[in-house]
Amino acid sequence: MNVKKLYAIFFIVYFTLGVFEAYFVLYLPLYYYEILNVNRSNLAFIQFLGYFSLIVTPVFAYIFDKYVKSERNQKIVVLFCSISLCSCFSIFLYNKNILVLYGIFLGVYFLSRTFIRTIMSKLFLTLSVNSPKIKHNMILIVNGATAVSFLFVSLFFDFTIQNLYSQQQWGMFFIIGWLLTLPLISIILLLRKSTIFTGYKKKNEKINIAQNIERNKGKTKPWFVIFLYIAFFLASSDLIFLSLVSSWVFTTHGEESLRFFFSFYYIFNIFSLLGYLVASKIAKKISNIFLLFVFCSFYLFFLSFLPFSNFPLFIILQCSLSIVGYIANYMFVSISQTISVNTRYKTLTFQTLLTCQSIARIVFTPLGTSLSATASVEMLIFISTILLSFSCLLQLVLVLVIKFKQVKGFNK
Repeated sequence: MNVKKLYAIFFIVYFTLGVFEAYFVLYLPLYYYEILNVNRSNLAFIQFLGYFSLIVTPVFAYIFDKYVKSERNQKIVVLFCSISLCSCFSIFLYNKNILVLYGIFLGVYFLSRTFIRTIMSKLFLTLSVNSPKIKHNMILIVNGATAVSFLFVSLFFDFTIQNLYSQQQWGMFFIIGWLLTLPLISIILLLRKSTIFTGYKKKNEKINIAQNIERNKGKTKPWFVIFLYIAFFLASSDLIFLSLVSSWVFTTHGEESLRFFFSFYYIFNIFSLLGYLVASKIAKKISNIFLLFVFCSFYLFFLSFLPFSNFPLFIILQCSLSIVGYIANYMFVSISQTISVNTRYKTLTFQTLLTCQSIARIVFTPLGTSLSATASVEMLIFISTILLSFSCLLQLVLVLVIKFKQVKGFNK
């Protein structure tokens, strides 16, 4: 396949997914919390139903990885997911005030995103074997496309919404967002006559052989995996207030600061990319468990200052949280991969370990929405720091166990 065409496919996919993410992370929460001022308990229930689709993603990923092997079927899945996403967006536009439609849209988004990312990850891993240069270019394109999508959406927000409380202007803004997602359907035209995986089988076989050798080195103790799972679940407790951040900025710092926050948000993606570069450099030299503990502790340190910050300090803290948060997440994913290699069903094990983040979304996001009816965002941040402190304590226990017990695969 032509490399430039591959780059175009990756850019279109992750630009479009970035548009969806921008709406779900920043704009839709603000719309429901401040503009419509919906009942928080009802919204929390709808969020719970929407996020619950995340719990089945490991099963779907396993079925997909095991049974959807032909390129033709994979392209059909991409087309189906793309059409489903754009269709749900259009149905949501029909009546944004119906929370059930928002819940359906949210659920379809997570399921479709899982399938699309699974296919793109498979393509990424296959091509990375062939060329390390392509690997680094792909990473830059993925992060760059996401940053560009956030920037575009913020510019359209400033252009379209002059009166923050005008539902007509919000309706126009959502229509523009829907139009920005339509290019996702066009990638099927780029994939239609392309052969992706042919020619890489031998190299992939070598990887499988290497993984089988690695698997024979030994299995990780179940209690170690359980402790790690609980620790990262608690580390994801910042989700209890993250959906409320745009609303909090608006009510605490004003509309002008909110618009700057939206316009500046793409910079946080760039800082996340910086976090990836740092993580990829140090992950092979130092124990990943130790690094996970260190950067979760940094995250806790920066998070504790958030409730007391003025707006400039808030932006600085957000940049810092983007870097250390990405590094911590990178380390957890790396540890999960190490554990998965030593199992029979690698994909299923890996996806199952990542469900701690999915369960955290299912639990903490609706909980934060429900509590926000009576508790301040500052209080929710404080609750998050308490839970993150417990997470760091568990991670410290794991670090000490590795040091003194020499757990296989982690005792660097």
